[in-house]
Amino acid sequence: MRYLIVRLTGDDVLLHPLVPTLTDGSLFREALMLDWTVSLAPPRSTVLLYLDGDLDAFGAVLADREIVLDHDVTDVGGGRGYAYVHSEPHPTEWELFETFSRPGLVVVSPLRYAADGSVSIRLVGSLERLQAAVDAIPEAVETEIERVGEYDLGRAAVPGRLSDRQREALAVAFEAGYYEVPREATRDEVAAALDCAPSTASEHLRKAERKVVRAQLGRGR
Repeated sequence: MRYLIVRLTGDDVLLHPLVPTLTDGSLFREALMLDWTVSLAPPRSTVLLYLDGDLDAFGAVLADREIVLDHDVTDVGGGRGYAYVHSEPHPTEWELFETFSRPGLVVVSPLRYAADGSVSIRLVGSLERLQAAVDAIPEAVETEIERVGEYDLGRAAVPGRLSDRQREALAVAFEAGYYEVPREATRDEVAAALDCAPSTASEHLRKAERKVVRAQLGRGR
C-alpha cells in the first residue's frame, strides 16, 4: 500500500477563498481540515476544521464570505476550536475533490494548511493511481510531491510540516553536534550559528522536536 504527500499552492484565493486566512501564520498556529464531504443536488461542500489561533477572526471571515451558507465555530479553550463550514463549492475546490475522489484512492485526514499558503494532502492507493491523481490536478495549481512511501499504520506517515526556520535550526544543531552523546555543542553555540538569541533557538528546536517526536510515537498532529 503506497502513500504520498502532495503540497498544493495557488495564487491568492485560487484554492479557496478561506485558504489565505487559514494559512495566515499571524492568525493560526495550526489549521487542519479533519473531514470533507460534498452533495450534488445542489452542489455543496461541508468541512470540519481544527483551529489553534484567532477563532473570532475566522468567524468574522466566514460571516463575510458570500459562498458560506452556514457555519459554526466552537471554542474549546486556549485558542483551540473547531469550525463547521457549509458552502457553495469553489471551482478549484470542486476540481480537486473530483481528482482525489477517483476510484481506488483514499484521502487520509487531516489536510494541513501551512503558513506558506499551501495545503498538504495525504493520499493512499496504488502507485499508478496516485500518479494519475497528481497528473489530473488542475494546471493552475502548483504541485509539489513531498514524500512517497509504504503506508505504515503503526505511526504517522509524515511529521507535522516543519517551518523553514525550524528545519534550519534542526540541521544546524545536528551538524554542530548538539544531538551527539555526549553533547558536542551548547544551546548558545547553536543560537550563534543561527544568528538569534538562545531563547529563540530553544523555541525553534522544541517546536521542531515536538513535531518529529509526535510523528514517531503515532500521536497524530
